Amino acid sequence: MQIKLKTFKQRRKNLANLIKGGIAIIRSGSEKTRSNDTFYPYRSNSYFEYFSGFPEPDSILVIMAKPLKSIIFSKTKNPEKEIWDGYIYGPEKACIDFNLDEGLPIQEFDKFLKDILITEENIYLLDEDVELRSKLSHIALSIKGSARSRLQKKNQISSLNYYADQLRIIKSKEEIDCIRKACSISSSAHRYVMENIHNDSNEFQIDARLNYIFSMQGAQAEAYKSIVASGNNACTLHYIKNNSKLNKGDLVLIDAGCEYNHYASDITRTFPIGGSFSAPQRDVYEIVLAAQKKAIDQVKKNNRFDDPHKSAVEVLSQGLIDLKVLKKSISEIVEKKLYAKFFMHRTSHWMGMDVHDVGNYFTANSGSAVLSDGQVLTIEPGLYFADNASVPKAFRGIGIRIEDDVLVSGKEAEILTSDCPKEISALESIIGKS
Repeated sequence: MQIKLKTFKQRRKNLANLIKGGIAIIRSGSEKTRSNDTFYPYRSNSYFEYFSGFPEPDSILVIMAKPLKSIIFSKTKNPEKEIWDGYIYGPEKACIDFNLDEGLPIQEFDKFLKDILITEENIYLLDEDVELRSKLSHIALSIKGSARSRLQKKNQISSLNYYADQLRIIKSKEEIDCIRKACSISSSAHRYVMENIHNDSNEFQIDARLNYIFSMQGAQAEAYKSIVASGNNACTLHYIKNNSKLNKGDLVLIDAGCEYNHYASDITRTFPIGGSFSAPQRDVYEIVLAAQKKAIDQVKKNNRFDDPHKSAVEVLSQGLIDLKVLKKSISEIVEKKLYAKFFMHRTSHWMGMDVHDVGNYFTANSGSAVLSDGQVLTIEPGLYFADNASVPKAFRGIGIRIEDDVLVSGKEAEILTSDCPKEISALESIIGKS
């Protein structure tokens, strides 16, 4: 389930058509030091991966629009280094194996930059690549003080993200297949935790089970650091300590997903550690689940990105009234955002190569973005009742979020994570039943 080489080539052609001249430069990124001479696992820049598929750090992709040409700058062969760190393609092999037009040693990149400042007016860089922008500025200054200054074009550096994101936001069938696989593996991991939780006494054991299934089923990594939050920990939205004791009367909120071939998944499930929901836990869970289902119903082509959130807020607000947590009208709760004390995040984000993927949520002219076929987004409402006196005692320490990954597909959304149980009856039937 790999992205084909011809797909990368077509992506580069599509980008060249969008920028209509000029040159785009994308760096892969470097290995990051963890401590002393050890490194974090390497993951290339998502834009670099999207347009090249080339796996090595310290590489640079150049896409020239007119005439269309793609150049890879990469490390040269080094037999001694390869003994320690593994195979290096070298520029020529990189060019051939990844269907590019030219391969050059990374050492020649600075000279190449000097040349394009003379020959190219429009240069497109990623917004976040401040270092490369700075390097271009320094080289431009050095040219001004040389004999070549009279030849230099009036360079304009523009945002590459604006054009690249238009391509990345709509997922192809190949991409959707990769996301499906990531979702399938992550669903299996969540089920495995549910089935075996009676054998665990600490959050870190759940964390280990997730990573075990991720690896055993072929995922390359976590898509993000897993959240395993039991009891009141679930009221901390980005809790990642994952080291508290599990208590059988509590719920556990697990927000975890793997990455498969550079594509993410993102699932949250909340369930009772002991296998059965208490009455207050059940009441809150049913409200969140109803909000999620109502939100998913709004994931339709030509609907607005904000429509699922509005639907979820309405259901959650009515739920807060029913639970006697808020004693206002639903219109006042929604208008004044009184619900935000208990539901403080948005319902959705884009998902793809990055778990929080590229794409605008709102536009200056038309408000909330319009949904299109091939987009993937999460639907993840929640309610969080921190353990304090402002919350009715029965609900204190309860944090519930339910999250699925959803594909926009005409008038009926496809839930890519449907293999992961979330109905109360389904959860109670498998928790601790391995």
